[in-house]
Amino acid sequence: MNKGKILVVEDEKKIARVLSLELEYEGYEVTVKETGIDGLQALEEDSFDLVLLDVMLPELSGLEVLRRVRKTNTATPIILITARGSVPDKK
Repeated sequence: MNKGKILVVEDEKKIARVLSLELEYEGYEVTVKETGIDGLQALEEDSFDLVLLDVMLPELSGLEVLRRVRKTNTATPIILITARGSVPDKK
């Protein structure tokens, strides 16, 4: 039984794999993208029940992805994730 659709935007392959496997085991349909641009494209082409978004991504940062998504989509929950101890706030 599918509990919902989750988009994982994570460039670290091992982290993305662990998240994907665990979420699929729990019954979620998971889509994984490795760059901010690919994540944005996935959000434009499909709807998701949740987004797990890495802060530090190649091509386009997770924070910039979040800003762009929130201009048109305020309903989808987005959880920011990072492997770093802290993330500087850049505007």
